[in-house]
Amino acid sequence: MDTFHSTERLYYADSYLRTFVATVVAHGEIGGRPAVALDRSAFYPEGGGQPADGGTLNGMAVADVQAEGGVVWHSLVRAEDLVALPVGAAVDGLIDWTRRLDHMQQHCGQHLLTAAFVAACGLATTSFHLGDAAVTIDLDVSDLTAAQARAAEDLANAVIWEDRSVTARFVSADELASLPLRKPPTVTAHVRVVSIADFDHSACGGTHPRSTGGVGAIRLLRWGRQRGGVRVEFACGVRALAAFRRLSAAAGGAAAALSVGADELPAAVDRLQASLRSAQKELEHAQIALDAADAAARYSEAEQVGAARVVCASLLDLSVERLRRVAQAIAGRPGGVAILGASGDRAQLVVACAPDSGRDARQILQAGLPLLDGRGGGGPTLAQGGGPRTEALDAALDAMKVAVRFAPLR
Repeated sequence: MDTFHSTERLYYADSYLRTFVATVVAHGEIGGRPAVALDRSAFYPEGGGQPADGGTLNGMAVADVQAEGGVVWHSLVRAEDLVALPVGAAVDGLIDWTRRLDHMQQHCGQHLLTAAFVAACGLATTSFHLGDAAVTIDLDVSDLTAAQARAAEDLANAVIWEDRSVTARFVSADELASLPLRKPPTVTAHVRVVSIADFDHSACGGTHPRSTGGVGAIRLLRWGRQRGGVRVEFACGVRALAAFRRLSAAAGGAAAALSVGADELPAAVDRLQASLRSAQKELEHAQIALDAADAAARYSEAEQVGAARVVCASLLDLSVERLRRVAQAIAGRPGGVAILGASGDRAQLVVACAPDSGRDARQILQAGLPLLDGRGGGGPTLAQGGGPRTEALDAALDAMKVAVRFAPLR
């Protein structure tokens, strides 16, 4: 890349600047894309947890913005765009304001929320992530209570609604030493401090609104344990409004489906769950009765093989649990031997043998498993297994039925 002086970063002085005029001073490459460096730029380069700005240069889309040393590079979407931006050319830059405002709200909101967790709960933030889909902070704590989360959220929003000033400036070493920074800066020279009046001072190179009112509101969406700490997902400003609309639409849809008001949803869901549990119990009782009747009917038509009365069947619609229940009911009768199969994503086999049948369920099962490329095991009275070859289920059942006739007696 060409060598030249550092880019003047216009967003340091005015994060609301949307348009600017600059001169191309070098060509290069960023992430495999052609890139230009400007003598001055309002584009924020990715860094400090904040993604890069979007926008255009002379109407041509900027794909990414990265800083190397003091130079800000603007990568272009198309290689041919570089020809239209020769070194020395004047360019009109346009910032994607929707993206910039979103990043300003989320980043300043993070400063507020992090400071609020310290002030309200004594909990420090260890990391921050601002993505297109989610914004998170990680807290140095093993668990976070709802009361702690509410306290921090309430405090952060109170500071937002007080519309306190937000200032950003480069400070001298002496002033830096006198400021109550939330954590030490990662650099020792040219330190930029973002201050929220009477609330927070943080070393930061990002873009922020002029006052906390520009954040709009903060809403904690969810939290959970992550890598020894707690990860908190939240939304600010436009994102908070979008999250509220999504939740409101979901709650409204659920309320309409249950024919209740949105504020009645918890009670309605409790009633629905209780009704579902009752219905599930009734269904289970009905299935038990049905399986018992099925076992009795199949046993009455069983094939006599020596001391054994053999039932061999494919019950495609039954779960493994119900297969076992039917098989054990058959084996609970004199001489009963059940060889049952079912298939879904996998072929399943269950073998049950009455103690007086003279047969070993394990030996019978082993006759069928190879045909399914399967595995399984069990004891002499009950064995089960399965494999991926569902198309071979009938062949496996036939092989197991043959094994009943020729397998050694227990």
